[in-house]
Amino acid sequence: MLEDYRIEGSRAADIAASVESGVRTGGLGPGQPLPPVRELALELGVNANTVAAAYRSLRDRGVIETAGRRGSRVRDRPASTPREAIRPEVPEDCVDVSTGNPDTALLPDLHDALASAAANAARRSVRYGDPAVSEPFARAARRQLDGDGVPDGPLAVTSGALDAIERVLTAQLRPGDAVAVEDPGWGSLLDLIPALGLRAVPVAVDDEGPLPDEAARALREGARALVVTARAQNPTGAAV
Repeated sequence: MLEDYRIEGSRAADIAASVESGVRTGGLGPGQPLPPVRELALELGVNANTVAAAYRSLRDRGVIETAGRRGSRVRDRPASTPREAIRPEVPEDCVDVSTGNPDTALLPDLHDALASAAANAARRSVRYGDPAVSEPFARAARRQLDGDGVPDGPLAVTSGALDAIERVLTAQLRPGDAVAVEDPGWGSLLDLIPALGLRAVPVAVDDEGPLPDEAARALREGARALVVTARAQNPTGAAV
């Protein structure tokens, strides 16, 4: 058994959650070997198949890797590890653009807009049964979408791009499906894919976005979704 972290659980889902918690909190470090299936099963008092199922789940989620007789170990870059914990050190004389944060001096002044929103909320709070999207907002968005050539259809409002991507992938895909993503790509998206139980398939990019041949290859190989950043790609800044 491990000396510094105790894996617990009586069901496969609980055992997997315990391992993932250890990876997330640092109790199980990158590259650390896990107990053999039979040894952990004996320690927990469960069937070996239960532990094997937990390990399969962790492998599919990108948390651990298995190497036959060499056993299972936490991946060097496990999906459950916060990306900030595995990013390289940035020299003092360099600007870290990997976070994607803009120069706050270039952002517009939102004081009036936020004050107006607060005043509107004070006059009439949102209630159960109200429309999910306000009509004036929907009309304004529709005008912009029409200008971009986006076909008419239902409008959904999400809390940022990552929320929108998560909703689409959750609705359309199933755990184990492959998703083609830009390489290099947005760190938050690369964290989201394995968190949903999906597999990331890299697609190379240049100054104008994903390479068409690379995207076609990923789709031929079974990717059921392709996530493309239309403009201001992170980290390259490319625009399609």
